[in-house]
Amino acid sequence: MLKYFSEVAETGHFGKAAEHLNVTPSPLSSQIKELESIMDVALFTRNSRNVQLTAAGEALQVECEQIFRALDRSISKVQKIGRHQNNTLRIGIVSSAFWAGFGSMLTEFRTIYPNSQVEIIELCPETQKQQLADLKIDIGLCRFADALNIYPLNSLKITEEEFLVAVSDKHPLKERKRIAIDELKDNNFSFMARRNSASAEMIIDACLQAGFIPSIDNEFVEPNTLMAYVASSQTITVVPSSFASHRWKNIRFIALREKLPASLCLIYDHRSISPIAQSFVEMCNDSEKVWD
Repeated sequence: MLKYFSEVAETGHFGKAAEHLNVTPSPLSSQIKELESIMDVALFTRNSRNVQLTAAGEALQVECEQIFRALDRSISKVQKIGRHQNNTLRIGIVSSAFWAGFGSMLTEFRTIYPNSQVEIIELCPETQKQQLADLKIDIGLCRFADALNIYPLNSLKITEEEFLVAVSDKHPLKERKRIAIDELKDNNFSFMARRNSASAEMIIDACLQAGFIPSIDNEFVEPNTLMAYVASSQTITVVPSSFASHRWKNIRFIALREKLPASLCLIYDHRSISPIAQSFVEMCNDSEKVWD
C-alpha cells in the first residue's frame, strides 16, 4: 500500500502511477482508499484530471521516503553480510580503471585468494560514494580528484598518474611533446561530465590559475566517446596518463609542464569494511607492487 501511495504522490496522477507500477488504475485506487480507511484520514484531494496531497498526505510522503530508505539500507546490510559469508567482494569502478592496471590487480588478488568472488560494477565516482554509504558496494575505484574531501570515507592511492593533453593528429599542437596550461587558452576543451567526476573541475581550476577560463565544447559520460570526439575534431581534452597506453586511432598525447595528479584511488569505509575487502586494500597498498 505504501509503495502505491508513494507512486501516486510522486506522479500526482493515478493513471501515470498505475503505468509505473504495472497495474491497472482500478486496483490502485482501491488500495489507496483502503489505506485511507485504515489510517482514518484523507491523503489526497481528487478531481477529474489529477490528485493533490492533503496535509496528512504530505506528512505520509515524508515518512514513506524515510521508511523506504531505511528498508533499502537494511536490505543492503543483510546482502553485505551474505557477501561476507560467501567471500564476495563488490567493487564499483570508473570506466578507465582497466587502462590503469586494474586487471593486474584482479589477477593478483584472485591468485592470492582463489576462493573469493569479485563482482565488478561500473559506476561514476559520485554513485560509488553513495553506494558505499548505502552498503551496496565494498570498495570504490576512482580518480585522485574524486578521492579528496570524502570524510568519513577513506582513500588510498594505488597508481602514479598525471594528466596529459590529448589532441587529434590533425590538430596544430600535434607535434608538441610538452606544453604549459596557459598555452591551451585559445583551444576548445571537451571533458568527462562534471556531474559525474571532479577531475574536470580540477583541470578547470588549473586553467583559472593560469589566467584563463576554458571554453568547453562538450562533456561526455564515456571515455571512449570523449576520445573518439577529440580524434575527429579540433577540440582538446586532458586525460590520465594511462590513456596513452591504450591504442587510439588519430590521437596524439602531450605532456603537461604542470603536474596535475590523476592517480587511481581506492575509496572505502573503514568502519564497515569486510575482511575480504580489507585484504584487497592491503594487497593494493603493498609498496613493492607495480600495477600495469
